[in-house]
Amino acid sequence: MHTVRYNPENNSADCTCKMYEREGIPCRHILWVIKEKGLKSLPAAYVKTRWTKAAMNMPMFDLGGNLIEDTTKMEAVKKKVGNLWSEIFTCVSMAENNEDCLDDFMKLIDGFKQSLLSRGNLQAFADKGKQMETLVDCPMPEEITILDPNKSKNKGTQKRIKGKREQAIEQHQKPLRLCRTCQQMATHDSHNCPDKVGY
Repeated sequence: MHTVRYNPENNSADCTCKMYEREGIPCRHILWVIKEKGLKSLPAAYVKTRWTKAAMNMPMFDLGGNLIEDTTKMEAVKKKVGNLWSEIFTCVSMAENNEDCLDDFMKLIDGFKQSLLSRGNLQAFADKGKQMETLVDCPMPEEITILDPNKSKNKGTQKRIKGKREQAIEQHQKPLRLCRTCQQMATHDSHNCPDKVGY
């Protein structure tokens, strides 16, 4: 049993199950009360910004509570990065059959990388490992040991599904025996006799 308190002034309700407070989604008890009150749409108070398209326009913060740059700008940067990767792959596919072209392209990329590393503000982002260490606030281990996975015992555990024809052939090859229910010599017995009530 849950109790819902309804306020007719602003059409708000709260329920003792506290689902809305925990998950940001109105519970079925609140929805039932709103429906019974004749409201045609969910009150705006129950539509959290995080469930709408406007959530992308809200400021974002990192784990340290620092404001991350504008999300719309981040989307534009992501699009540029995607386009850049596409151009790089196009260049590689165009030059893959010509070793001289590949060498020239590699020199261009390497030269640009050195140019980026020479800029002080981009130095910190050159190493992805350092980025991860900063994010999780923990140094990367010197040596990583990966154990072999446990062997699964799945060989021969499932029986093959037999077709109708194969089942009929097997049924025909079974020796006849006396059925105690119908008193006939047949391939069935009293447990699976067709004359048995309820079979």
